[in-house]
Amino acid sequence: MKYVVFISLLSICSLFGCASVSSNNNHNILNESLKSSYNDLENSLKKDRSNLLFNNDEVANNCNSYFLLNSKYEVEESIYNQQVKSEYLICDALEILISSSEGTDNKATDLTFGKTLSSKLDVRTFPSSLMRVGTEEVHTLSSISPEELKIYNNMVVVETQDWAFTLEVVASANINDNSFSDLIVWVLDESKSGNYRGYSTLIIYDYKSQSQLKATVY
Repeated sequence: MKYVVFISLLSICSLFGCASVSSNNNHNILNESLKSSYNDLENSLKKDRSNLLFNNDEVANNCNSYFLLNSKYEVEESIYNQQVKSEYLICDALEILISSSEGTDNKATDLTFGKTLSSKLDVRTFPSSLMRVGTEEVHTLSSISPEELKIYNNMVVVETQDWAFTLEVVASANINDNSFSDLIVWVLDESKSGNYRGYSTLIIYDYKSQSQLKATVY
């Protein structure tokens, strides 16, 4: 999927220019940093970022080089690299948005995304520090950590003395080209007392048509 998306991105940019892509797509972008990056797409794709090492020993230093390497190789699993990966969540989201149609519900901002994530998303469906905590009966954030849970409009946070876990809906779009909108979600999974850092981008397909949500790692 990532390889196809990258080829599509190159084709679109070569034919029309990335700036015109930005102006012709009206996605529902909730994260302000992502919105600013999308509105200045051409510069965002070539903006210098910290070096991110891949397992073929090549290094990405902007979204364009990240797209190329990420379509073929895995990010090197070092502590430093996992920290740097947080800078490239923007690139993941931009790549998805460029290749997606406008969502069916993108004219209005959904103020209940945080509640939806906390009560419906099965944490066993994507890699994180909470993945193994879930059971058949208890597998949502609201059932696993109700006392540590904080719910916001488009975000849910579980924070303890030693750990911070955040899910943020950064945008919705029609990714799989059907009649339902899909969600782009960032995961921030951080140990306060150790070196563990986990950052990833998730896609939740057809979120309004499901009573129980599953996430796919992008």
